[in-house]
Amino acid sequence: MIEIRIGAFVKKHIQNIIKLCEKDMDEFNNLKDIEYSQKHFKLSYPLISSNEDKYWKKEYKIRGTSYRFCSEFGGSHIIDGVTRTKRDGKLFLDYLKNKNILLDEYKDEEINFIVGDTGNNLESKNNIQEEKQNIQPIDTKNIILYGSPGVGKTHNTNKIIRLIEDGKSDREIFENIKANENSKSVDIDDIKDRVKFVTFHQSFGYEDFIEGFRPNEDGNIELQDGVFKNICTIAQKNLEDSKKPNEDISKEIKFKKILDVFIEEAEKVLENDEVYYLTENIYIFEVEEDAFRYKGDNWTVNNNGSRMRFDILKNLYVSNVRSRKEIKDIYSVGGLAKQHATYFWKLLEKLYICESSQNIQVFESTKIEQKNYYLVIDEINRGNISKIFGELITLLEEDKRDRLEVTLPYSKKPFKIPSNLYIIGTMNSTDKSIALIDIALRRRFAFLKMTPNADLIEYDKAKGLFKELNEYIKNSHLGEDYQIGHSYFMGIKDDGDLDFVLEYKIKPLLEEYFYGDKDGLENILKICKLDNND
Repeated sequence: MIEIRIGAFVKKHIQNIIKLCEKDMDEFNNLKDIEYSQKHFKLSYPLISSNEDKYWKKEYKIRGTSYRFCSEFGGSHIIDGVTRTKRDGKLFLDYLKNKNILLDEYKDEEINFIVGDTGNNLESKNNIQEEKQNIQPIDTKNIILYGSPGVGKTHNTNKIIRLIEDGKSDREIFENIKANENSKSVDIDDIKDRVKFVTFHQSFGYEDFIEGFRPNEDGNIELQDGVFKNICTIAQKNLEDSKKPNEDISKEIKFKKILDVFIEEAEKVLENDEVYYLTENIYIFEVEEDAFRYKGDNWTVNNNGSRMRFDILKNLYVSNVRSRKEIKDIYSVGGLAKQHATYFWKLLEKLYICESSQNIQVFESTKIEQKNYYLVIDEINRGNISKIFGELITLLEEDKRDRLEVTLPYSKKPFKIPSNLYIIGTMNSTDKSIALIDIALRRRFAFLKMTPNADLIEYDKAKGLFKELNEYIKNSHLGEDYQIGHSYFMGIKDDGDLDFVLEYKIKPLLEEYFYGDKDGLENILKICKLDNND
């Protein structure tokens, strides 16, 4: 007897199901249908879908489109006298036998579908061990460095980025940064195209960070993406491209070349105040940044026409669609493409003709590597977090990345935060106490406190004065959050340097700290051997 969990059993037969779908279009459509899956597998979701909820993470190409397999199998509760695992296992086994796709190793065996992670069969144990090895350690995507001025918050953002790039664990990164032992600058020039910096302030808003209407170079108002949406878009594309086979990447590059040639041809026609006909009465009348806008001679409604998006055309081309009917059969294509399949197909035909007449070729692309992207937010506590992040604050959580999606209010486009984006903030604890930070922000970020480090100060006299000043501040009404950072004293080589720093950097800071506290200010300036006379 073979003992195996139902999930492991299903996964072992996925390739056979894919082969069946490639050969049998009707069965392919059946397995995407919820009623069919309910009838044959007692599932409340289709067996295969491009959905992410209730589906295993691994994606498979079926007829040119990526799909996932439903994970809603098994359970320990009793149904009709047996566990759900045994019921689901029998249903799935019967289906495999009926379709003649049961693996040979199971054909003459009695199979016991078990619940949980135990089983005396080596195959079952190997599957469990493989799943354990695939479990990733906790990966903190949102980090805030906080502390008093001059403790190295901004300096250490580069160090965090480099440690992440080097594959260090969360524990290694946090312990390294918290120790704050190395004053040497960390160079990230080699990845600067994947790192964006922004500083929050009182006037910074949603329109600057996500998207909003702003004047362009011509003085016209237009919808523009903010810094956060821009880097999310770039990171999302990299994440998706890294999962694609080389063949698809090459096809996408080729499609872009074909599209550029066709757009040039269409725009020449449009420049002469003409329209570009797709059929006898349907024509393109405008080329937008991401779509063709088209309508018909006899259309009495929707005078603005409809949009034929480039990304949908790309998906159809990569899927090697060769007829109007095939457009309707592709599960992932949106409703407009299915309703207007004739027009989309006519455009595709013209692209294929363009490809042939221009003899457009590309070399096979290499596999795209998944990379990390970084957004560094300086002075994160100085902005109005609710105003800046808006509805996206929920998406920041690590377990919401790649999964939860919202529709943006201005562009009406879907948006999600990719899992390969790190957000690193800095916060001056003297500007605003950490206790007052928006609770939504506190819950979604890991906070790493930076403290002054006297060991980074080389000049002994400066080091002694540094310690004395901070001791006084800690014991005053201000507390340790107002200590002076070591960076003010790190470049000091002699008494002349020390006097300059004390007079022009430390004294103004202390006057701000002890504003309204005349006695406190006089006492601390005495430590610096400075007076308070202007």
